[in-house]
Amino acid sequence: MNNTLIQAGILAAAGYTKGIDSLKGVLISIGTSIGAVMLVFGGIKFAMALRNVDQNGEHQGLYTIAAGSILIGLSALVTALT
Repeated sequence: MNNTLIQAGILAAAGYTKGIDSLKGVLISIGTSIGAVMLVFGGIKFAMALRNVDQNGEHQGLYTIAAGSILIGLSALVTALT
């Protein structure tokens, strides 16, 4: 009897978190997409600065690449942990 009550409680709790799980999935998808765009944009920015021998532009490009990589990595980490 106790097991039945525990299982019913777990199923009820799963119903309440369905919306939060959906929101989490959407936010992870958005974070990954923004990270990928930043990664590509940073690569282009770095290549253009390298071509023009612009040291400040190279640094900004590398920072943008790092930020995009961090966003993608965090999204992957959150996905792996849940």
